[in-house]
Amino acid sequence: MRKVTIKIDGKAYDINLKEDFAKSLEEVLEKELPPYHNNSTKDLLNSYLKKCYDCYVLEKKIANLLKKLPND
Repeated sequence: MRKVTIKIDGKAYDINLKEDFAKSLEEVLEKELPPYHNNSTKDLLNSYLKKCYDCYVLEKKIANLLKKLPND
C-alpha cells in the first residue's frame, strides 16, 4: 500500500492505495490536482468530471469494438 495525499480547501486527505494504482493516480494528480497546492472544491469537481468523460469515451470505444467482433 502507498499513501497519496490530496489537498482540498486547505485540508489534506491521505488515501492508501495499491502501489500500481497509486503511481498512476499520482501522475494524473500532478496535472489535475497538484498534491502540494491548495486545490478548491471546484478544481476537484472539474477533475472528477474530466475523468468521468474520459471513462465515457473509453466505454463507447469498447462497445464499438465489441460490436465488430464475430458472434459465435
